[in-house]
Amino acid sequence: MQDQTAKQDIKPSRKGWLSRLARDQKGNTLAIVGAALVPLTAMIGSGVDMSRAYMAKQRLQAACDAASLAGRRAMTNDTLTSTVTSEATKFFNFNFPQASYQTAAFTPSVTRPSSGVVAVSASTTIPTAIMKIFGFTSLPISVTCDASLNFVNTDVLLVLDVTGSMAEDVNGNATGVAADQKITALRDAVMALYDALAPVQTQLAANNMRLRYGIVPYSSTVNVGALIRAVNPSYLADDVDLEARVANYTTPTYIGTPGTPEPPVQEIYGSSLTQSDCDKYGRNVSFTGFSPTTATGGGPPPAATWARAFSNDEASGTDWGWSTASDRTTGGGDNRMSCRRRYVETDTTYITDYRFTNYSYIEESFDVRQYKLGNSVAMATGSDGRIDNSDQLDPFELAQIGIGVTTTNISWNGCIEERETVPTIRAASGYTIPSGAYDLDIDLVPNSANTKWRPQIPEAVYLRANGTGYQASSLGVAACPAAAKRLDTWTRGDLQSYVNTLTPTGSTYHDIGMIWGARLVSTAGAFADGCATYNGMPCSRHIIFMTDGALAPTTTAYSAYGVEYMDQRVTGDPAGAAQYESHLQRFKMICNAAKSGNVGASIWVIAFGTTLSNDMRDCASNQNQASTIANRTALINKFTEIGNNIGALRLTQ
Repeated sequence: MQDQTAKQDIKPSRKGWLSRLARDQKGNTLAIVGAALVPLTAMIGSGVDMSRAYMAKQRLQAACDAASLAGRRAMTNDTLTSTVTSEATKFFNFNFPQASYQTAAFTPSVTRPSSGVVAVSASTTIPTAIMKIFGFTSLPISVTCDASLNFVNTDVLLVLDVTGSMAEDVNGNATGVAADQKITALRDAVMALYDALAPVQTQLAANNMRLRYGIVPYSSTVNVGALIRAVNPSYLADDVDLEARVANYTTPTYIGTPGTPEPPVQEIYGSSLTQSDCDKYGRNVSFTGFSPTTATGGGPPPAATWARAFSNDEASGTDWGWSTASDRTTGGGDNRMSCRRRYVETDTTYITDYRFTNYSYIEESFDVRQYKLGNSVAMATGSDGRIDNSDQLDPFELAQIGIGVTTTNISWNGCIEERETVPTIRAASGYTIPSGAYDLDIDLVPNSANTKWRPQIPEAVYLRANGTGYQASSLGVAACPAAAKRLDTWTRGDLQSYVNTLTPTGSTYHDIGMIWGARLVSTAGAFADGCATYNGMPCSRHIIFMTDGALAPTTTAYSAYGVEYMDQRVTGDPAGAAQYESHLQRFKMICNAAKSGNVGASIWVIAFGTTLSNDMRDCASNQNQASTIANRTALINKFTEIGNNIGALRLTQ
């Protein structure tokens, strides 16, 4: 009974503990946390690993974009070469070095999926830090990108130095080998630029847009006469003041004009003569008892003169002892008879003309109304012949009114003198263009004599000793480069034919080249060739300025500003002490003006075979657009690079 009772006592106690345990909630949180730890770890781990993968992919995408842009920039002639692949890979690896973010090794793929496009792709993996405990040891990453050189409407104005030094090699040595001359390298570089842009030009044309080129070769002036005349001949002056040689025809001479002879006059000798003496009388020849009578009179010229012509035809028996003569006696041994003679009197009147006396070397106004139109104009080349009235004549005038003057025909070569300017521009002038400097006013349409351009006439210009009238020496440089071309679309053949005409000549005047480069790419002014929009699409404007030397104006060159020694249009000083400074400041002014306003051009400056001065560097739109080029290959590569950068290079994917 005791044992049974004991067992009964234990049972209720055990049931109470289990019941209490069932009812007790202490420790439940730990169990729940323990149960949730696994999915929570997976969630956090995936976030961490995915974040790392995301950051790695972003960096990889940036590298891909840079690589495609670099590859497209390096592509020429729309051809995928090892150079393009190498350049793209280099940029990819620079922006995403191998093993970045612990990624697996990979090799970027560079392809050309379509015309004008460079595509880059890359695939790799990144190891997981936490997800690997769940069996995910790595995450894949892949990127793709395309870059295309897509243009808006684009105008490219080439301002090219074609001065005499372009006939030298890059070391400044004279050479007769065309292949070594800098001008040959320039021709090839222009064609390389064209080839770099040719695929885009085709694409633009297919989309009703355009890529145009204009060219301004320059030296001491520019050849733009035909361009001005085609727009409006009245933009060219009718009269041009030149430092010239004029002929003084002031030595009088007289030209007689005989009148109609008067009827014959008969004269009878006062007494009888022998036949021999009668014959002498008829011819107005002296004999005993007779002296010749006056045969000429009047004058001196230019007063009228007269002259008597005597005749004797005694052979007919009509002068000596004619039939009705008072004395026809031949007897008595004296053999004498009456004698008569006849003469005809002619009056001569005179005109006065004038022959050459000497030359004067002065400033002379030339009428160029026909010359500026491109017509052939006669010009006196000698000092022969005569004129009707005493005068001082320029070669054009003498050819028109001279009688018997030697002449030649000349036509305008197209090179110009600039319109009026001011002689006070110096380094301290800053960038504000003075109101009277019409030459630097890019968009000013000619509206007066001072704002018109003037044809050069190198055949009529002479250099004289300053302040004297009659001392002359040979003229300095009178160069005329190849004709400039307005913005237009070009075929490769046409452009090649044109650049082959570029010939080294003249001195280096950077300002006149940049003036006309800006003028021909501006959206306003006399030409207004540049565009803000075309067919609803925007336009970009670029000036590529290439020179092989420093600014080198001279006082004796016949430049776009006349002959500075005498005209003094730029310096106001025959010695030209400030000539370099003044032309340099003009260049800086026009560079500044070309970057804004109606031009708004992006300027590229290339110094070929010479140093790049700070002034030249500052002309460029930014430091990356100013370059020093040492040789032919580098020049061609630079023009190609500019071609690849001129357009709107952008990512297309």
